[in-house]
Amino acid sequence: MKYLICLFSLITSTLYGQITLEQTYATNFEKAFYCTNIGNDNYKYVLEDYINSEINLYNLDHSPYMLNIPTPIPLGIYEVMYITSGLFDCDTSNIEYVLSAPTTGNESFYVYRTDGTLLWSKDSVQGPYCFGCHGGSLIDKPIINTPTGAKMFLFDPAGNYHVYALCGELPTSISEIEYEKNAVLVFPNPSTESVTFEISSPTNIGKCELIIFNSMMQSISSQSIEGETKITKPISEYSSGIYYFSFKSNSKVIQTGKFVVN
Repeated sequence: MKYLICLFSLITSTLYGQITLEQTYATNFEKAFYCTNIGNDNYKYVLEDYINSEINLYNLDHSPYMLNIPTPIPLGIYEVMYITSGLFDCDTSNIEYVLSAPTTGNESFYVYRTDGTLLWSKDSVQGPYCFGCHGGSLIDKPIINTPTGAKMFLFDPAGNYHVYALCGELPTSISEIEYEKNAVLVFPNPSTESVTFEISSPTNIGKCELIIFNSMMQSISSQSIEGETKITKPISEYSSGIYYFSFKSNSKVIQTGKFVVN
C-alpha cells in the first residue's frame, strides 16, 4: 500500500504541477540560446547560429521579431554581446550589438547595427569578464551603469584599461553570467612555487575549457574541464611575468582573470 501511495503522489504532482512547456528551440549544439533585455524591459529571445553566422530574435510569445540577421564577422572566436536598442547609439529606433573575441586580445571590438552598419570599432581589445578577481569578491564586467552614465571598459594586450562613456544606459536586467560563487579561484597569486586553479564548473553546461595566455595574449595551454576539479601547475612551466586565463563553455566565456608568476 505504501508503494501505491507514493506512485499516486508522483502522478498527481505530474498532472497538477504549474510548469508549462511553451516552446522548444533546436540548437544541435551549434547555436546559443538566451533571453535578454534590449531596453525599457523589452525582452527578446536570442538564437545565435554559429554555422550560418546569423542572429535570430523572437518575442516573448515566441513569434519572430527579427530573423536571419547576418553578422559581418563569422561567429566562433567572435561572440555576440549586449544586444540593445540605445546603449551605444542615441537613435533608439535601431538595434545594435557587440561582436567581440573575449578569449584573445589580438582581435577587434565591434559595435554593429542589425542592418550591418558599423557604429564603432577598436583594434586588439577585449571586454574583461572576471568573477572573484585577485582571489576576492570583485566582479569585473565590460559595461556598468554609473551616476554619470554607462561606462565601457576595454583591456588591451599592453595591460591598459580604456574607459568609454556610452550614450544610453545598460538595461539593469540584461542577460549576463552570474554565479553565487567564483567558477575559478587562483592561488597563491602571486605565485613563487606553484599555482593552483580551483574550478567549480556551472551546472548543466557540460564540458568547459581552461585556456592560459601569456602577456602577449597568446594561448600557451588549454585543458578540458567538467565539474569540480583542482589543477596545480609548478611555476617551472612559466617564466616570470603576468599570465591570463579564460574559462569558457562552447558558447559563453564564464570567467577571465590573471595571475602573476615571480
